[in-house]
Amino acid sequence: MLYSCDQEVVEAVHGCFDSEACNYNPDASYDNNSCEYETCADCEGIPYGDASEDQCGICQGDGTYCLPISLSFGNIFINESDQFEVQILIDNPQNLSGYQFKIEGTELQSAYGGISEEYDFNVIVNPSSQSPDLIIGFSLSGELIPAESNGVLTNIALNTLSTELCFDLENAIFTKSVDPNNNLDQVYDNIDGSDDDVIQYQLNFGECIDIPTFN
Repeated sequence: MLYSCDQEVVEAVHGCFDSEACNYNPDASYDNNSCEYETCADCEGIPYGDASEDQCGICQGDGTYCLPISLSFGNIFINESDQFEVQILIDNPQNLSGYQFKIEGTELQSAYGGISEEYDFNVIVNPSSQSPDLIIGFSLSGELIPAESNGVLTNIALNTLSTELCFDLENAIFTKSVDPNNNLDQVYDNIDGSDDDVIQYQLNFGECIDIPTFN
């Protein structure tokens, strides 16, 4: 209860004095420490701000984060060394700092060329001598494969062959590191998603392909 200058009784109005708070009360005459800043905050935590989430749930995002990367098989042929080779095609709406995937039905010999080579990526097959169907791509210089780089990701030479080739859906990871690092151990952490500062993208895969018979 307050008194005016002419001794009239004026009922105190309790409330928040901070004009930047969600519950600011311009009529308050007594600050009751009730200010709060979350219920009216935008996605950046600013009360009554205009920042919003895109359709992917990313604050101030451009709507591309949840667009999936698509992999498929391209041409398969026999090279000059009488080895089978197959093109790995990518339809890519994202910036990439690393990837890994497996191809079932074969043992991999080597990888070369394509968009990966264009952007200075190292592409390793069978990196631990225990995963003959694993492919890992990364850049030690911090290069990214930019979004909309579509076409041949890399060419794979095959050691052995079955009647068809398929992507292993459970072991494929395509990522972008928020802070690319030149340390090789860190690069592997980025690829397998164990680093906290890594964005892992959604993936779509093309169908298995039958192996043709060459005469």
